[in-house]
Amino acid sequence: MNEAQIELKFKSSRFRDLWLEFCQKHRDLYEVTCDEYTHLLASDIDELETTIDEKQNIINYINKLELSRNQVAAEIATLMGLEKPEKLTTMLKYFHQHGLKNEADEVEKLNLVLLEIIENIQAQNKKNQVFLNKAIISLNELRHSFSGKENFKTYSSSGMARRG
Repeated sequence: MNEAQIELKFKSSRFRDLWLEFCQKHRDLYEVTCDEYTHLLASDIDELETTIDEKQNIINYINKLELSRNQVAAEIATLMGLEKPEKLTTMLKYFHQHGLKNEADEVEKLNLVLLEIIENIQAQNKKNQVFLNKAIISLNELRHSFSGKENFKTYSSSGMARRG
């Protein structure tokens, strides 16, 4: 193996490691998002604030990982003498063409895991948002009841209020 091949192997391993770290951090984000819902249900504002701060820290870390991923992808493309690919499938195709099948297969599997975790996060965030929408509507109704106005509402399946 020449020096360029060794560096390419090293960078492709780093790329795979970043994908693993993406999965781990997104799993952490999912767990914190579930904790957020638990604190919302319990009306535990102090724990909720701590959880929201933790969630933001994880998101910031994921953003740093994304910057690293872009940098490593650009370095790999340069080593291969190619334009930096915009899509992961293109990068994996390059890996296969340059004898990095194992790395490509591992990244592809990790990406499937990552996509599943992201879907779970989105579903949990939606659940959290529906709960918050209902809570805000209830607070508004309580506030209006103190003003002496009658205000009857029902909720749609998304948690949004509608006149009943």
